[in-house]
Amino acid sequence: MPDRPDSTVRIVLGAAGEAQPAPDATAVITTVDKDATTRLEVGDKTVRIPVGPDDSSQTRFMPAPVITTGGSTALAEEPAAAADSDSGADHRPEFALVGIVSGVLGLLGQVVPEGAGRLFLLLALALFGPGAALLSVANVRNRLVSWALTVAGSLATITILSSLTLWLRVWEPTAWLSALAGVTIVGSAVQFFRLSRAKVPLILGRVGKPYDKVDNGLALGVIPFVTLAAGVGLWILALAQISPDQVGLYGFSAALGVPFVVGMVLLFIGFAVELFGRARPLVMAAHLVVVPIVMQATVPLLDGTIEYAWTYKHIGVVDLIRENGSLISGSDIYQQWPGFFAAVAGLSQVSGLDGLSFAAWSSLLFALVTSLMTAALLRQFTKDRRVIALAVLLFQACMWVDIGYFSPQALVFALMLAFWVIVSRWLVGAPEIKGEPKGRIGRLRAWAVRGMPPRIETDARTRRFAALGAAGLFAAIVVSHQLTPVLMMVPLFALTILGILRPRTFLVGLVAVMLIFFVPRLGSVNSQYSLFSFDLLSNASGNSASWNTPEQEFSATVSRALAIGLWLTALIAIFLTRKKLGRVLVPALIGFLPMVTLVAGNYGGEAIYRVFAFSMPFVGLLIGVLWAGKGRRGVPAMLASGVMLTVLLLAGLQGLQGQLMVHQVRATDIEAAQYFYANAEPGSGLVLVAPNFPTKLEANYGDYNKGHVSVDISLIGDPLFTGNINGNRLPDIEQYIRSMNYPTNYLVVSDAMDDYTDYFGTADDNAMQSLDSALRASGNWQVFYQGPGVAIFKLVGASATQ
Repeated sequence: MPDRPDSTVRIVLGAAGEAQPAPDATAVITTVDKDATTRLEVGDKTVRIPVGPDDSSQTRFMPAPVITTGGSTALAEEPAAAADSDSGADHRPEFALVGIVSGVLGLLGQVVPEGAGRLFLLLALALFGPGAALLSVANVRNRLVSWALTVAGSLATITILSSLTLWLRVWEPTAWLSALAGVTIVGSAVQFFRLSRAKVPLILGRVGKPYDKVDNGLALGVIPFVTLAAGVGLWILALAQISPDQVGLYGFSAALGVPFVVGMVLLFIGFAVELFGRARPLVMAAHLVVVPIVMQATVPLLDGTIEYAWTYKHIGVVDLIRENGSLISGSDIYQQWPGFFAAVAGLSQVSGLDGLSFAAWSSLLFALVTSLMTAALLRQFTKDRRVIALAVLLFQACMWVDIGYFSPQALVFALMLAFWVIVSRWLVGAPEIKGEPKGRIGRLRAWAVRGMPPRIETDARTRRFAALGAAGLFAAIVVSHQLTPVLMMVPLFALTILGILRPRTFLVGLVAVMLIFFVPRLGSVNSQYSLFSFDLLSNASGNSASWNTPEQEFSATVSRALAIGLWLTALIAIFLTRKKLGRVLVPALIGFLPMVTLVAGNYGGEAIYRVFAFSMPFVGLLIGVLWAGKGRRGVPAMLASGVMLTVLLLAGLQGLQGQLMVHQVRATDIEAAQYFYANAEPGSGLVLVAPNFPTKLEANYGDYNKGHVSVDISLIGDPLFTGNINGNRLPDIEQYIRSMNYPTNYLVVSDAMDDYTDYFGTADDNAMQSLDSALRASGNWQVFYQGPGVAIFKLVGASATQ
């Protein structure tokens, strides 16, 4: 409509004369630029085109294989509705078959010998079974989205089911996992035969319009395969040549050296050649699998132990649930949010494997899962496969916050992305603005949503089921983590106020779910994390008050420069679309509004890291549009992009693994901790010289440090000893420990703590050795445990005041 360039055309596929075509066969295209085109392939179907502004207008029917109207391929130029013009293929038989196979594998996981094989079979059920059964009923008509929701639905089902059986004290994971597998098989089989009788074909290959085929020469077509193999080979070579004790104060990248850097340059040049050339989906997907392997598999392969001393607290909660089948402490924050722990405890108990044997691979598993979720989410905003691939790669390479380590955050981050997939696909769209907007707020709202694509037409039943599915994912998040639902609420409120999110009762229901669960538990959270500090600068500064060593300063500077640079580039992308802000409004609000929560509190110094992680999928999308939105580029752009991606990866790795010397947990320290929890007197106190020891890794962790269940007691970190601790302070240390009034007290000194104080500059170089010597010479202390590089001392002498 040349006289109204901001109007829309609704195109409905259906038979001529059909009164009400299926909503899933509807596409809405906004015409915004008269010189831009979007082609909608409809074959020999009949096209129904309203020629007026609404559905009640006069319509005409015409057979037409191609309709041309406004739009282009980049996000800044393309309506989201056009991005949703899927092939229309019915993939339900495919997921019914997946449900059957996953259920059978889950049942096999009950009968094969205990061990890794059984765990893999159970994971097949946990990752795909229940979700596939649900997707065999829900006709999503997009394979990528369907697979993402399959995984998310399965994880949410396992989480909620395991939590309910735990709360109801009917903890029998073997029984309910078997029942879940049986229900999955039966439901999927019934649906499969039902669809077969209805002659719905089983589609295992790709359907829809063929991808654009670009022949840019044999050399450029082969290069991505060669560089991929070379990059992986050089990474393996570098990894094979180092040992854990060769990782220095500057971290993992510096230890791997030149071969690793060369390998990454080759890897990313090959990716850039493919990105700006043929853009073959499978080739780009191969790179998207290799990058998280490089980022997240290196440490488990190098060390064989779980990274981060604080991760072992989660192992203890899992073991507690396994051994007791119930929660035993109302003051332990982990037991108040048991979703993740209950789900893992069920899999651990049935597989016969302790969490220590598999938790090290959590980061890699969830990196792959969240990459799938991110791709499906970005598909709601653009159909350009180049932009999606680059955005996912940026999300992987620049994620210096380890969001996937063995923790509730890993699970809820994946579920949160799937939640936004549902919301952005079925529940958001341009609000109805009737007449000329009045007042400043009205004009601001009209400006903000200008250019936003119209809602995808769906019936009320579809929207209800979408809202129900999103609410289910939200419930699994609520029972697993404290901060994530709060971060999600901020953009949800904004989208609802702007009229973008409908129905509004959806938000009301989510708030009710969160408050019902949170209110009784707010006291314990606030006592540990100080929720309402209202100090923005402090809350945004992270959990390090100062940089005391060049190594710490280097990693912190690189991480902050990377985060700020990415955020600023994404803001530039938003600025460039200011005249049609509605095109990027939804990803911008979801990505950046969680920063508002930094005004209230810092969540133990971690809030800023969660905010960065939550923004990254949308930051990657906005940057991807600027970087790859124009499609094909020449060889110079390919080379420059490969080098730039390598720089971003190295910066991300520096933030992620720059502190690897500190984050490495030695097997000898794990053995010492296990000995303590097996032999120490219950009710006693355990004090660490520095917070770098795997505490609470056994089910009986609640018997120690009572009153400090969620927090370790360490001397370094207390102003009384930080920067001023050695053997001469032993009388002060004894007095400090006795004042806690535990009947028996233990003190841990280790080489890992020496590494910690060296890296953060919180003690002199010889502080640990001096303290160790003083403890051994004192008559008030005796060696309770001695291992390579670690000693536990027991306080046995009388107080000097007695």
